[in-house]
Amino acid sequence: MDLKTNICDSIKECEIKLGYQEETIHLYYPENTLLELLKATPGSLHQKTDSFCQTQAGLFGNITIEETQEKGRYCISIPAKGVKYVHENITASPFMEAFVQEIHKPGLKKDDILKLFYQFSKDVITEKIENNEWAVYFQDNTIDAYVYYIEEDDFGLQYHRFTKETFSAMQTCHTSNS
Repeated sequence: MDLKTNICDSIKECEIKLGYQEETIHLYYPENTLLELLKATPGSLHQKTDSFCQTQAGLFGNITIEETQEKGRYCISIPAKGVKYVHENITASPFMEAFVQEIHKPGLKKDDILKLFYQFSKDVITEKIENNEWAVYFQDNTIDAYVYYIEEDDFGLQYHRFTKETFSAMQTCHTSNS
C-alpha cells in the first residue's frame, strides 16, 4: 500500500460515514505510518513528503503535509479539489462500504460484525487483543488490506483502521511496554 491509496481510502471512508462535501479534509498520521506508506527513512521523510505533494498536485491540488505540535504526528490537508477527485474517480471497496454502513448500528456485537467479514471471505483472521477488543482482517489483501481494531462496549462497537504494518508495530511496542 502507498500513501495515495491510503488517502483515497480514508476520504472514501469519510464520505461513506458523513456524505460527500467538497471541502478540505485533514487526515492525521503517526510518523511510522508515513514512513511505511512513503517507503521513507526518518532522514528522507521531509524529502519524500515534499515529492509526494508535488507529484500528486495535479490530482489533489495543493496538498500539505506538516508535523503537528505533537511530535511524530502529521496532518495531511487535502483541498476540496482532491476530495472532489476521489468522489468522482475512486470507488470504495464493497467491503469498506458494507463495513462502515454496518459498524455503528445500535446493539451490534463483535459476532455480528464478524458475520459481515465472513460474507466476503472464509479466510478472516481474528486476534483477541484485550477483553472486548479484537483485531480483524482478511488473509487476502485484495478484499481489504487493513486491520480493523474493534472495541465492544455497552454502547456497541467502535473501530480504528490501520495498515497491517502499523498495527504490527503497535502490537510489538505494546508487548515490549507491558
